[in-house]
Amino acid sequence: MPQRTSTPPNGPRSSRTPARGGIHKRRPGPTRVDYDGDLDMDAAGHGVGRGRGGLGRGAQQNQQNHSSNRDNMRDKPGRNGLNPSAMQNAILRGMNSRSLLIRNPKTSLKVRGAFDEAIGRGRDRDKKDGLVQIVVKGLKQSKAAVNPDGGIKALAEFIERKATAPNASASETVRIRKSRPEGDSVIVYVKSEDTAKVTRLNSFVFAGASLSIVPRDSSQGNKVQPESSEETMQLRDRMTAMLNRRYNSELKLLDLSSLGTDPELVNLGIFSSNSRDAKFFPALMTVCDSIFTNSRQKREAVVSVTLANNSLINVSSVTTLSQTFPELQNLDLSNNQLQDLGAIQAWRWKFRHLDHLVISGNPIETNDPTMQEAILKWYPTLRLLNTIQIRSDEDVKGGAEGKFPLPVLAPSFRDEGFIGENFLKLFFPTYDTNRTALANGYYDSESSFSLSINTSAPRAQDGTATKSTSWDAYFKMSRNLTRITTLPARMSRGLTGTDLIRDLWLTLPPTRHPDLLAESHKWCIECHSLPSLPDPTEQSPSGVGGLMVMVHGEFDEVDPSTRETTTTRSFDRTFVLGPGAGVGGIRVVSDILVLRAYGGSEAWQIDGNAAPLSTGSPQITTAPEGFALPVSGKSAEQLQKETMILELGDKTNMTLEYSALCLEQSGWNLEEGLLAFEKVKAILPSQAWSGTKQVQ
Repeated sequence: MPQRTSTPPNGPRSSRTPARGGIHKRRPGPTRVDYDGDLDMDAAGHGVGRGRGGLGRGAQQNQQNHSSNRDNMRDKPGRNGLNPSAMQNAILRGMNSRSLLIRNPKTSLKVRGAFDEAIGRGRDRDKKDGLVQIVVKGLKQSKAAVNPDGGIKALAEFIERKATAPNASASETVRIRKSRPEGDSVIVYVKSEDTAKVTRLNSFVFAGASLSIVPRDSSQGNKVQPESSEETMQLRDRMTAMLNRRYNSELKLLDLSSLGTDPELVNLGIFSSNSRDAKFFPALMTVCDSIFTNSRQKREAVVSVTLANNSLINVSSVTTLSQTFPELQNLDLSNNQLQDLGAIQAWRWKFRHLDHLVISGNPIETNDPTMQEAILKWYPTLRLLNTIQIRSDEDVKGGAEGKFPLPVLAPSFRDEGFIGENFLKLFFPTYDTNRTALANGYYDSESSFSLSINTSAPRAQDGTATKSTSWDAYFKMSRNLTRITTLPARMSRGLTGTDLIRDLWLTLPPTRHPDLLAESHKWCIECHSLPSLPDPTEQSPSGVGGLMVMVHGEFDEVDPSTRETTTTRSFDRTFVLGPGAGVGGIRVVSDILVLRAYGGSEAWQIDGNAAPLSTGSPQITTAPEGFALPVSGKSAEQLQKETMILELGDKTNMTLEYSALCLEQSGWNLEEGLLAFEKVKAILPSQAWSGTKQVQ
């Protein structure tokens, strides 16, 4: 869908029509300094500016028009017959009700006056948390400075990677807890024990520029604008007071509507220039972040936010709201200038718990008739749009649980001669009790094994297996290719040969897998033929047939002395089996093990209305009457083809249809047809077979 964009006005203010912004007045004021050093807010000026797609500058005439419009809206219904002002007030009142329209928060946090606690608290919280500030200079001279975020993310990843030892455990990994720009520098926060690891990177080259990395205490003499710190703190305190005034603890509502006409913000000169205008809302969200110490407090304190009457043409200037309050339930964007879905594109797939969205009073209502369909896809838990219920509670529950709309089918297990079944029955019990014998029995000098950890996989929602899930025993050999990016590290963590595989297995924690027969619901196993595997004896140039076995399940890690369960994990394991000198005449060609936090077994439970999957049973067919017999009107050529079809079917057990298809593709040459069959028989579908026996 094309997005509508607005062309910024040109020329002096005196020649411009009323601005698009219109949520604040421009008036001269004293020069202001940076907001707590977090944001570089330009001094107030009188230069030419352009309208912005957010909390932009507006002319006094535009403000008066908005004020007049709002006064008129109190008495006049909108074009849809509703009074927008009355609707908004009803919405805000209902955000704490138990009515059908608005979901009441499940939990509550006593936060009356919570925003008052932000005064001075943000300055000391880092010390209480044991974080150390480190000043990094040189980013602006690097090639990464042209990145959309100024290169801060790339710089943080560089410091974390270089400061962490190659074989460090998870607890020893250096993490930058947060970062912020300050003038020409970047301030990063790390744990006190990581200070030496980070500062040793001083003079390292990053993206073509040499970095200066020193602790904050030793760089106070170079601190950006130290003489402005007191005034900066005053600005923070005033913004905090404004937030406190606009916060309703009973409704758990943060009212950020009509910010441009807020007398306190106007007096502060917040909207006196484009630069200060653009940085105001991120600064406001930074103040909010300084109030809460964790996401739970945010979730319980702020359930609803209104950004109504701000003349927003898009959400680019307020997009940080989704980062500060990602679990918001009610969002009001009414009475702005949102033209189409592109105006809120920046919040697509954000607010994953959003229950009610209000966008009435925006041009998007008439410009985009398919708006509701798209919004339903963006927000899977959304029930209400402009106070109208658009999704049932049952559908909302399904969206919150991440249920896929397609039915879950039964696994496909196409074994050959019980090879896969017998292998699995022996493998997992032996892995739990005697890994040395297992490695010696199925793996050879050409067998490969790799292990990786997926820490981002979905976890079980029922509270099962909530014990400690430390990955320290696995991290050293994890070959997660999204985390391990260098070729030497990737190569060193892929093991080949019985000895290396066995030695690694013996370092892993003891395990106990569920019984395959007694607890089959905890397993999901699929098996398929795999043709043309390399022949280890080199006797077959075209390769040999094998099996690919994919196993999804869970296991308990147990204490070696007591055999008590210490934690439960989920896993995915893929085997490639081929003929060899191992147990039962087979060998493990490849073994890939992926570990993840316990996720349960609901993902593969078959839906009741799902169509049954083909089990590979052969199709029993009979030849039509007169087939391959000389009858009146049948040519000699046709009779010969039918005879060949029957002969190929007898030799291969294929149906008449597949036999005819094979001969047709082989030029109706019986010998060529048999050769073609030998090449593809391992991958033929079940409906290709006739009778009760498939050719092995």
